[in-house]
Amino acid sequence: MKYYKFILILAFAIALIGCSSNDDTSTENVANIPIEERLQNIIDERVGEDKLIGVSVSVRVGSEELWKLVSGNSKLNVPIESDMRFGIASITKTVVAATTMKLIDDGVLSLDDTIGDWLSLNNPNINESITIFQLLAHFTGIEDYFAGVDLWPNVEANLDIALTPLEVSEHIGTPINMPGVTHEYSNSNYLLLGMIIEASTNKTLGEVMREKFWTPLGLNNIYFGANEPVLGTIATPWRDTDGNGTLETIANQYGPAYHSVFYGAADVFSTASDLSMWAQHLYNGNAISENSKRLMLTSYFDIPHPTFTGYGLGVRRNVYAGRTVWGHTGGMRGYGSHMFWDPINNLSIAILNNQSRSVNGSTLRHELIEALLSEIFQEF
Repeated sequence: MKYYKFILILAFAIALIGCSSNDDTSTENVANIPIEERLQNIIDERVGEDKLIGVSVSVRVGSEELWKLVSGNSKLNVPIESDMRFGIASITKTVVAATTMKLIDDGVLSLDDTIGDWLSLNNPNINESITIFQLLAHFTGIEDYFAGVDLWPNVEANLDIALTPLEVSEHIGTPINMPGVTHEYSNSNYLLLGMIIEASTNKTLGEVMREKFWTPLGLNNIYFGANEPVLGTIATPWRDTDGNGTLETIANQYGPAYHSVFYGAADVFSTASDLSMWAQHLYNGNAISENSKRLMLTSYFDIPHPTFTGYGLGVRRNVYAGRTVWGHTGGMRGYGSHMFWDPINNLSIAILNNQSRSVNGSTLRHELIEALLSEIFQEF
């Protein structure tokens, strides 16, 4: 009997050793998977039915693109490809802010200039004493023009007719606060900055962006749709228009009217590769002066949020995977986006997705960048 018990105990011990060995082997196998494959698996897990339709990702350190990854579809039977352009939505604000700072570097504008110094508006809801600094930092109290009840009926009445920036500004309603009281994010601030850039240069906002950045920096796959055609293949935009939980393609709606209403708040289109490179030029390169970078990358507001912790001049301070990164997020009709730069490793990441108003879209994008950066930071 004692012998029998001994045999049982021995067998159990051997089984435990075997299980432990298998667990170690499993862990080692995961660790031995190349990081590019691990990153691809993270993306694929969040793409599919009732998840993200399509995703394009670019990760680089300095000018070197380490990984360029895609998953999902543009439309039925058409997979996402890395050279597809997506609307980057509010990441556009990083470009408008940089363009403003470039004109300040050139002596054309000043942070202390007011709206009234450059624009003649006929809207009593816009305080023309508001400064360029306050516009850049969302420190104005101006209502978001997307809250205007007549805006979208006006836009959708004729999708082939562009609205002028002045016409869009007429949809800005009653202020939500006095200027200089607190940070309150409003797309109207970057609509007005775009108008100031045009007034101070006698050029369109798109022309100034191309002159100051896209051409000299060799970013050949970025376009400002309000002022120029978006060349190349565009990822098909999807949206749950009627809120019934089903995404529909809205590609046929993207005419001049849509581009004009997004304007300086949200209308840049880009590939993921050019967008991750833009982050490098902006935050660690010489696209603007060192002083302008310092001013942009200063958080003027500490925000009580676990991820979105502060705001500079056209730049968000976020925490992902336990590390502070700088950049912006975006969401517009048919598209969602993330672009961030990690100053510790000079690492930039761009994530582009072709859907909006989907039940889990914004959550899945947030989880995706968190998971990707968690994996990447373990390598550095």
